Amino acid sequence: MDLFTPTQAAVATGLPLKAVQKAIDLRAVPTRIVKAGSTRSRYLSSTALLCLHLEASGLHELPLSIRKAVFAYISRTPQARQIKVNEVVVVDISNARKRLALGLQKLKKAEQMVVSDPAVMGGTPVFRGTRIPVETITEMLEAGVSAEEILDGYPSLSPEKLKFAMVYVQAHPRRGRPRVQPWNKIQPSKRVRMRLYDIA
Repeated sequence: MDLFTPTQAAVATGLPLKAVQKAIDLRAVPTRIVKAGSTRSRYLSSTALLCLHLEASGLHELPLSIRKAVFAYISRTPQARQIKVNEVVVVDISNARKRLALGLQKLKKAEQMVVSDPAVMGGTPVFRGTRIPVETITEMLEAGVSAEEILDGYPSLSPEKLKFAMVYVQAHPRRGRPRVQPWNKIQPSKRVRMRLYDIA
């Protein structure tokens, strides 16, 4: 059974991370506790992700008791196509399942483009087949550097890799305190585009 962290669940379902954590805290969706040494982490199954996707689609407007009943039904009958909550509300599960599959496909593709190997950059996540840290590229994008400028400086990358780099970093955020980079807020007085071999 595939298990997902809350950040992976947020990316796959389109829910904000805070909404995912709130659903977990309210026990609206089932979680699994995994122990690694003294650390206990909460993970979600694909069925729980389907429940979260329904939350993102508007089910969060219903009372918590009804949502829990819907999610319990999905857990018992994961292949159900729809659930009739009452005479007015019918939950379409089949379409939600298709949309979730697209979100999971996007997450999987982003994770396949990245590798973390202790022998390469000390285990820092890099684009597969390169020594380019993923976080370096996403920080450049967030600082306002255009995709064209990044691709000029890193010819081994592609527009697709830049797109999925953001997905990967959202699903696998850096642990610990964020790095302080005060220069990110300073606009350069002059920007020159130049390839490295032009300098040599």
